[in-house]
Amino acid sequence: MKKILFCNNNLSGLIHFRKEVICEYEKMGCEIIIVVTKQLITEMELAELPKEWKVYLVSLNPNSINPFSDFRYFFELHNIYKKERPDIIFHYTIKPNIYGTIVARLYKLTNIAMVAGLGYMFEGDSLKKRIARKLYKFSLRRANKVICLNASNAEVLLKGNYCEHRNLIWFKGGEGVNLDTYSYKPMQFETTKFLMIARVLYDKGYSEYVEAAKIVKRKYPNIDIELLGPLATDSPMGVPEEIVRNDHKNGFIKYLGVTNDVPSYVLRDGVIVVVVSKYLEGLNRVLMEACSMGRPIITTTNPGCQETVEDGVNGFLISPGDHLALAEAMMKFIELPQNKKRKMSEASRIKAKEVFDVKIVLEHYKLITKDIVL
Repeated sequence: MKKILFCNNNLSGLIHFRKEVICEYEKMGCEIIIVVTKQLITEMELAELPKEWKVYLVSLNPNSINPFSDFRYFFELHNIYKKERPDIIFHYTIKPNIYGTIVARLYKLTNIAMVAGLGYMFEGDSLKKRIARKLYKFSLRRANKVICLNASNAEVLLKGNYCEHRNLIWFKGGEGVNLDTYSYKPMQFETTKFLMIARVLYDKGYSEYVEAAKIVKRKYPNIDIELLGPLATDSPMGVPEEIVRNDHKNGFIKYLGVTNDVPSYVLRDGVIVVVVSKYLEGLNRVLMEACSMGRPIITTTNPGCQETVEDGVNGFLISPGDHLALAEAMMKFIELPQNKKRKMSEASRIKAKEVFDVKIVLEHYKLITKDIVL
């Protein structure tokens, strides 16, 4: 029986983004091994995993720059990989990509690194980030394959010599979405609800959203402008809770908090999904899910966001950081006739079928591993 190991920081992220991939390998008769961070897991999440999967919990602080903490993580991976000797290892997120890839190379294990988004490490030029980029380059060049999710990331990785062209794979539809889980529901547009879904971070466009909301509300005071997502008080870019509560109290936005059932919010009549990230995304999951559920979108020309929208067809594209352009796009959508809004909704679902179907991603994975698994 072939062993497939998936190494990620966060179990919930691994399952949310890649459950179909893991289950597909299980159907093919592979033994599944999961390696995740014990600090970022709950007993309930563990209990919900299939009993057949082997799970290792390791120590890691993803945001730490403590070399002793990183060495402990490296050592724990070393022991797991030495014991299990998996046939294929998939690494996700920065520290698994760095340390897991190095350990895998030591034991000559086939390993694949996914760069789901360039993130903070490629923003700015501090000493810490320069060191991190050097480590990233050292490790990625030792991966058998490197997967990226948009053209901009591919260009950075190739120009920066992070990997060779022959080893780089671009998933043009990102990591895909299950079109049945995120099913399409035709909607009416007698009213309009703007719904931003994101962690509450400044670089996810919080300030621009609030400032645009103020402008829209002056002309359309009864329009709902909503925000759904967790506060990020642990991040230097996190918006303080007091600011969010005040903006909610003042009626600029309606903060909806956190949910485990995003579709129930997205599938309401009149919803248009807004994501105005300035962050270096891979391919934004929220936007792919919105397409699958047939919702129009307003997003930025930021790589990882712009791929989900054909401007004027299934939504609108604006420049990142431009609250005036965002307000203009929101009012433009409000003023569209209902039939045009419905056509945008239908166009999003068509795009999801053609580009973002997770079945396409499963075929990519099978092609990458066919010489080992099949």
